[in-house]
Amino acid sequence: MSGMAAPLQTWYVDALAFLGAFGGWAAVVAVLLHYLSDLHARRTLQREASVLSQKVADLTHELKLRESAYTKHLDLLIRYYEAFYRHYRICQNATNQDAHQFPDGSVVKTRDTFWEKLDAWRSEMTVVESSARLVLPTSLLDLHEESTAAFNRFKEVMRRTVYDEKYQTEKRSAFATVEDVKVRLEFGLRAFLRTEQMVSPSDD
Repeated sequence: MSGMAAPLQTWYVDALAFLGAFGGWAAVVAVLLHYLSDLHARRTLQREASVLSQKVADLTHELKLRESAYTKHLDLLIRYYEAFYRHYRICQNATNQDAHQFPDGSVVKTRDTFWEKLDAWRSEMTVVESSARLVLPTSLLDLHEESTAAFNRFKEVMRRTVYDEKYQTEKRSAFATVEDVKVRLEFGLRAFLRTEQMVSPSDD
């Protein structure tokens, strides 16, 4: 038995040595793969984080530009509407009464006030109109054209020199058109500004 035991013992020792060697390398390979996998994951995460960071920076810059443009456009449209509204009020006063008496007893004809302020309004509107036309959407640009026609019609009525019933009727009719344009212009501007259409990216 002792003769047979020696070869078996030798084979067992050799097998253990082989398995031990194999197992050791397997462990090393496993550790190396784990390290490489972790390193790859970290590098991938760093690259993705870098790309994401750049996208966030680009988006922040774009939003700042759009916010700046929106603020400028908003200011322009407000000045445009203020000019429109000032002339609207002059037309309204001329429609509601032919003259206005002040506390000191002096009387001013609203027709005279209309003509005195007409040139100033034209100059004011000229300053903002050219820029506003570039910002206004088509629907509001059409309303701008309607407002110009409505104000011109009212101006023609104000040329009449006789304060008769025909003058009063035509004046009220012309102002009704101005009033209608004003209501639609206000509605359109509110809708346009609240949806922030000016700063939304255009559809491709």
